[in-house]
Amino acid sequence: MDDKQIMISRREALVGSGKVAAGAALLSYGAASLFTPAMAMAKETVKFPWGYTKIDPAEAGAIAYNNWFKHFCCYAVVSGILEPLQREIGDPYASLPLIAFKWGHGGAVGWGTLCGSLNGAGIATGFIGGHEGEKILNDVIAWYTETDLPIYKPKSPKAQIKNVNTSDSPLCHISVGKWMKKEGVAFFSPQRKERCARVSADVAMKTVMLLNDWKDGKYKETHGSNVKEHGLTTQLNCMECHGDDVPEPKR
Repeated sequence: MDDKQIMISRREALVGSGKVAAGAALLSYGAASLFTPAMAMAKETVKFPWGYTKIDPAEAGAIAYNNWFKHFCCYAVVSGILEPLQREIGDPYASLPLIAFKWGHGGAVGWGTLCGSLNGAGIATGFIGGHEGEKILNDVIAWYTETDLPIYKPKSPKAQIKNVNTSDSPLCHISVGKWMKKEGVAFFSPQRKERCARVSADVAMKTVMLLNDWKDGKYKETHGSNVKEHGLTTQLNCMECHGDDVPEPKR
């Protein structure tokens, strides 16, 4: 290679490296521009849990009832509690896409496990209170299993229902199944949908009531854990479905 070719090659290398540097700078700027000011602020300053300001239980219930007919029980309760906080507190709540929690419907994408309304309460109390939120959720679950539901009566119901029932379980398929048998309706009936929308409103309202007490410093945990007494995480209605096949844990 002669001296002229060497000079040209060096010049091309310099130009090329300049393009790479400029491209890297542009890419860096472009990536940074993808983050909104709210997201940047949240990343730098927001601490977990996100906190709480008192909201109206009646508003939470109305939002949950209406939103059940959009994306079902989990989303209904999450939005019933967090939509008011998006308005009252703003970010980071305002930047949270609540539709992301639709998965909790029907006991998690229709698997009939933990009632989606309770999934929603857990998501909301987790963001709000972290470990303290778990205590509130524990009490909400206990209340759900022991209470004749639904209680909530919307101003403009989508359907009329006759019955309430005590589930004695936090599981979707048991809670819904018992009520359906009592009401004499099928799963896809307007009455069953109405029932679940009202139960979502009840759960949202109960959760907000406990959160308001927590904010006022008046909340006292009422339901503990079954682990110490029974040797594993459990509920106490196993015999109803499983008979003698309930597994015995080692002590």
